[in-house]
Amino acid sequence: MPRDILTETLPFLDEENIILLVGARQTGKTSLLYLLIKHLHRKNISPSQIVYFDLENIHDFSLLQNLTDFNDFLQILKDRQVDLKKRAFVFIDEIQHLNNPSSFLKYLHDHYKPKLKFIVTGSSSLEIKKKFTDRLTGRIYRFVIKPLSFKEFLEFKGEGVLAKKVAKLGINFWLKHSSPEVKIADFSNSEKEKLADFLNEYLVFGGYPAISLRESPLVKQKELQEIYSLYVRRDIKDIGEIEDAGGYNRLVSLLGFQIGNLVKETELSISSELARPTVKRYLFLLENTFVLKLISPFFTNKRIEITKTPKVYFEDIGLRNGVVNNFEPFAKRADSGAILENFVYSQLAKADGFSERIRFWRNQAKNEVDFVWLKDLRQPYPIEVKIKYSQKQTLPSGLKSFVKLYQPNKVFVIHLGDSAVFDFQKTRVYLIPAWAI
Repeated sequence: MPRDILTETLPFLDEENIILLVGARQTGKTSLLYLLIKHLHRKNISPSQIVYFDLENIHDFSLLQNLTDFNDFLQILKDRQVDLKKRAFVFIDEIQHLNNPSSFLKYLHDHYKPKLKFIVTGSSSLEIKKKFTDRLTGRIYRFVIKPLSFKEFLEFKGEGVLAKKVAKLGINFWLKHSSPEVKIADFSNSEKEKLADFLNEYLVFGGYPAISLRESPLVKQKELQEIYSLYVRRDIKDIGEIEDAGGYNRLVSLLGFQIGNLVKETELSISSELARPTVKRYLFLLENTFVLKLISPFFTNKRIEITKTPKVYFEDIGLRNGVVNNFEPFAKRADSGAILENFVYSQLAKADGFSERIRFWRNQAKNEVDFVWLKDLRQPYPIEVKIKYSQKQTLPSGLKSFVKLYQPNKVFVIHLGDSAVFDFQKTRVYLIPAWAI
């Protein structure tokens, strides 16, 4: 199945630099490699000029790991019928398994570019950081592979037409257009009902590609629990050389119950029975293995606004539900508000690959705005998330305080209802259906 990230990476196949695809397990990195290979086939690149190594395969791993002279890699290519007089595309899956991938790639890239073009993947940003030295700076194009966006989820569910209509929306659409609400009128009531049903499924099971293709809720639940058990509880524990597995697992569970809340290391330390420096290290580990994200506060006045304490969200809401072991239907859940807020985070994060534009706002009087989207530092746009909201209701106090202080020209309230527009003072307030963000 095609992914949006495919179109982002294709232009870089023609460049000299190494393409590095990073992301959690099961987010589709290997499938993306296959799609890139298919693209090369369509471009009439000879199959003999495309080589694939899977470093979770013991044969491929041993072949590359045991090289005592990197020049001998050329013989491996010759053995696979590669014509070294022509450009060859070398795909390496899970390259972090090599003891020294940095030296391997740097040497071969520097000595044999542009004849050798490397496209590699890695599951852990932390391992990549450990093993990829500064010597590779300027030689790599890095892309983060995330779980499916809601638009991609619709495509995986066979709703291509609906996905195309949803693809025209998103945070940047709502920011740029003077009357964006008009676009919602293009959706019929039956389409809105279908979108609401798919959204309910996404809010429970998330956007892992393979799981999105499953029909049975029990199978989805089982596979999410397997991802949690194998990736979060085992792989990441090994990567981080975690000795106190019990404390680590307690911390992950605590974070699962705290999505959308401030992360206070002292409180987490007490509840998880871990030392505060250990909590800090585990948070760093979980963030760099693409399990969760800590969102920083937006502020301009240190005296009256929170400036340090972050909020936590999971990169995939299905994985989060696996952590807390709750797959109840969305409408029956006590944590529905937190789940919807996490969904909005994940949609915003996919609109900005490194999540640098996403902040939240809170002042010392505890007025809060769920998210602040930074078009730039002079244009912060507040985003509030509600299960249901009507323009007849009073504007939330956090939004009022933010509008008074920063005077944005647009404010967004994302909810499960329909679209509407009204004015608050000189600011235009847009009510946005959650599926349209």
